[in-house]
Amino acid sequence: MQIYTSRSQINVKYPRPVVALGVFDGLHRGHQKIISETVRRAKRVKGTPMVMTFSPHPVNVLNPKVFCPLIISLPYRLKLIEAMGVKVCWVVSFTRRLARQSAEDFIRRYLVRTLSSFEIVVGSDFHFGHDRQATAARLQTLGPKYGVTVRCLAVGSPTKSVSSSRIRRDIAEGDLRHAALLLGRPFAILGRVVHGDSRGRTLGYPTANIHLTRQILPPSGVYVVQIILDRKIYRGIANLGHRPSFKKIAQVNLEVYLFHFRRNLYGRQILVQFLRKIRDEKVFRSETELARQIRLDEKQARRCFER
Repeated sequence: MQIYTSRSQINVKYPRPVVALGVFDGLHRGHQKIISETVRRAKRVKGTPMVMTFSPHPVNVLNPKVFCPLIISLPYRLKLIEAMGVKVCWVVSFTRRLARQSAEDFIRRYLVRTLSSFEIVVGSDFHFGHDRQATAARLQTLGPKYGVTVRCLAVGSPTKSVSSSRIRRDIAEGDLRHAALLLGRPFAILGRVVHGDSRGRTLGYPTANIHLTRQILPPSGVYVVQIILDRKIYRGIANLGHRPSFKKIAQVNLEVYLFHFRRNLYGRQILVQFLRKIRDEKVFRSETELARQIRLDEKQARRCFER
């Protein structure tokens, strides 16, 4: 997938671009519906499936006092978008200046002049621009003026909506089952393995320490996880929290123990899928007591996988 981060980079005219437009934070089932329709329409008209997305999240730019954590990081978002068959993705830097543009300026400058859009696909709840004028309905009205067809899709059923805010709440409250239902996959963190204090190795349970970005996190505790690395799935357990048994740290830390895995992962990017919580984080009086608890956690996790 070709990724652009500025208008100046886009110097190629793609055939009949069909563009999915949105922030797509979480890339949940509703977002997947929009992008799947974009890919399908592009195939039908022998065009190019594209996505135009935004970073940082508009809420964090327009109202920084109300921090809106991402459901997934931008690199993970891009991987998921590519996996759906999208050929081109433009990550637009969201700024206050961009937000002040009128709906017509936005469609003319970005979607017509820069991308030469053939069709545009948006969700029914889409809104953008000055005073949120660029709604899905407004884009549908303006599209024909510039020879562009705008398709508007509902992102949920009449009785059951799918929203990023609901998914954030589910994750923050620890309802990973419902979050996975709305996401269409387990909640996951894509992160790079960094050096830790190697305490797990001394206990006989070498762990991979994952660098965390500013995204929503479930409550602290020990979780049953799946790890995806080089397109292979590994099983394991993860501790998310402040490691209160030793030198308690201020920031949240994620350590993952992969069953029967001894390869060096430093610097590698891995995907950690959270399946279910085993227990809360707690204080241990000694390393021996901690090692004993890790063995119990591993046994419980293995039973979960067997079921």
